Amino acid sequence: MRAVQWTSVAATLLFGIAMPLRGQATAPAPGGDSTKAVLIHQLLGMTHSVDMAITTIENAIPVQKAANPRIPAVFWDRFLAEARNRRGEFEAIIVDVYDRHFSVDELRQLIAFYQTPVGQKVLSSMPAIMQESTRAGQQWGARLGASIAEQLQSEGVSFTP
Repeated sequence: MRAVQWTSVAATLLFGIAMPLRGQATAPAPGGDSTKAVLIHQLLGMTHSVDMAITTIENAIPVQKAANPRIPAVFWDRFLAEARNRRGEFEAIIVDVYDRHFSVDELRQLIAFYQTPVGQKVLSSMPAIMQESTRAGQQWGARLGASIAEQLQSEGVSFTP
């Protein structure tokens, strides 16, 4: 049962990380168009998509540890080590996703965009934007949760937040 719970937490963590990658690219499935694969890898390299996913995992682990105190620290240590070691496996998954969602022409357009001054600004600003957005979302979520808890308590619902 505990293994299932840990697997569920790990899957949730990876799903949360992969979702922001929806609009980024990697290489297509084996046997796919080699030009497309090259373009996807180029785009992933330009956007540092896989690196950002690993960084997101690194940043999420302390939050997950705090939210799941019954899961031993060794699980999180091993999870992070495996995520880093199996980076290529994750990239291949993302490549396949991009292969399904972008044509060769669209990939070329994305690459061209990221080579423009505004594209370069997007790339250089994205880590700070993601960090600030995460922090803002956490603060908003805390306020929302406190507000709902207050409403429920005023309605007589008893719970320990």
